[in-house]
Amino acid sequence: MKSKHTFPQKGLPEGAIMTRILKVRKEDTNFTGGTVFGSMCTSPLDIAKKVHGMFLESNLGNPGLYPGTINLEKEVHKAVASLVHAPEGYEALSVGGATEGNILALWRARNESGKKKVVLPESAHFSFKKACDLLGMEPVNIPLDQSYQPDLSVMEEKINDETAVVVGIAGTTELGLVEPIGALAEITGDIHLHVDAAFGGFTIPFLKEGSAPEFDFKIPGVDSLVLDPHKMGLSTIPLGLYYSRDEHPISVESPYLTGDHQKTLTGTRTSASIPAFWSVIKHLGFDGYESIMESCMENTRLLFKLGTSIGLKPIVDPVLNIVSFHHEHPGEVVKEMRERGWNISRTVNPPGLRFVVMPHVTEESIRRMIPVLEESI
Repeated sequence: MKSKHTFPQKGLPEGAIMTRILKVRKEDTNFTGGTVFGSMCTSPLDIAKKVHGMFLESNLGNPGLYPGTINLEKEVHKAVASLVHAPEGYEALSVGGATEGNILALWRARNESGKKKVVLPESAHFSFKKACDLLGMEPVNIPLDQSYQPDLSVMEEKINDETAVVVGIAGTTELGLVEPIGALAEITGDIHLHVDAAFGGFTIPFLKEGSAPEFDFKIPGVDSLVLDPHKMGLSTIPLGLYYSRDEHPISVESPYLTGDHQKTLTGTRTSASIPAFWSVIKHLGFDGYESIMESCMENTRLLFKLGTSIGLKPIVDPVLNIVSFHHEHPGEVVKEMRERGWNISRTVNPPGLRFVVMPHVTEESIRRMIPVLEESI
């Protein structure tokens, strides 16, 4: 007698499979209609979706089999390096996203310095908690001041001979703020300074001239940086890009593959999203990204204005395409809005309502959402 198990004994015809898949797809949230205000991701461009599907077999963990994809990766790295002012001799790695890039940055800083303390603001993404736990490192959390920026006087006190790395955020998850990376570099000195620009990396460079704060390798003290093409880069998930001012020796031998060594955390790694992102870069160009960002900022200003008009108090003036308002019970409002078909999110420090104005968010969807929000607060 065959043992009982949940793995199917016999295969199903494609029609039966697709019936279930289409049903499940309808159950998932999608970005059509502009009702999602709580996500830092958006629907990739059509060309990205099309190209991604053509490279599903690619695995740059075994790079010798995919010389064409490798060449596209090099072009992507070079193009984005110019956006973040990477100097000669930089190293670029494609990773699964900023979480992996942040872990990679701390791993390298720990091994290079022989130290384990990580000085980071309270605004830092939760991926740093993962990184510290995995690497046996000790987080030293820096409080935020009244403007929700890291308290630099406290940070300067906490940086000492045991510090391996200092972290700054360019595009904080809750408020979309760009921290004073230049000031961080001045007080960090020779200690490794890592910038998490997961969101800001593909927003700040495309802001109107004169309004973009400095955050990247243009600042001499920045040692590494990570940014996510699968957010405002408008490419497919998953893809992050990790940049280092200098090439690091940390790697693991992979002698049975076509590449002798691997520097990323994953073996089989992000591949199809690289030609997808290459296609987006070529399709939009700088002007296209700039136009999309300006549209997002126009809608951000509209949401800010309309939210204020219904009595909500802004936490900060928007710097990037994120709007946050004070609210004592944000979880209740988030739940109420979701029941009404709208996805928004909340902030923790301080408690509030958070809206990410991605390209799928339109003027029309904002104007439809505001009356529902007014009833929910």
